Amino acid sequence: MTVTESLPVVDAVRRELEIDEQVQEQRPRVRAVLTLTTNIALAPAQLWPLLTRPQELARWFGPVTGELREGGRFQALRGAEGRILRIEEPHQITLTWQQDGGEDPLQLRLDPEDDGSTSLRLRHAALVDRETFTRVGPGGIAVRWEIALLALAALTDGWRATCLEPAPAPTPEWLHSAEGAAYVGAWSVRWAAQAIAAGVDEQTARRGELETARMILGG
Repeated sequence: MTVTESLPVVDAVRRELEIDEQVQEQRPRVRAVLTLTTNIALAPAQLWPLLTRPQELARWFGPVTGELREGGRFQALRGAEGRILRIEEPHQITLTWQQDGGEDPLQLRLDPEDDGSTSLRLRHAALVDRETFTRVGPGGIAVRWEIALLALAALTDGWRATCLEPAPAPTPEWLHSAEGAAYVGAWSVRWAAQAIAAGVDEQTARRGELETARMILGG
């Protein structure tokens, strides 16, 4: 990736959102496809162990237990669990992500760049009750992935070529500091903007922005 202008850390991730409404089992739901893309200053083969080995995941993402192989089940933070559907080392992992009653497809893709870095894309297709989506918006899910990518960048110094300053490690203490709260607020604003661009009315999106920040900082 050729960088012509440095970015603030909060904008090291590129964001996309697609939404559509569905009805399943007589329940109105929203399918929100969240895509987060960033560049990490490691080659895919160097980055791969950090995404697939429990001892390495624990250094930035948190404890992950289970069988990290095709067909294996795993458990992660805050009651999350899932099943690994397909592994294409060192370029792609496809899995299910189950949390708060839902089971969503999630994909991590690692593409090599000419400068030796990796374009890392995380795509999470979340099926959310419409009431919950209206209240929180996409940020309730997406900001936790923002935090995870920040942690990965901090561990690897992976944004050194693109950002104005080093990426801070998002420890619980940092998240509840003034700097951490500012990051969460900025991410919430950006995902509210994505919601508006995807067709959510501005008043609803701004309410979701505030609720996302409250939810993340509250626990």
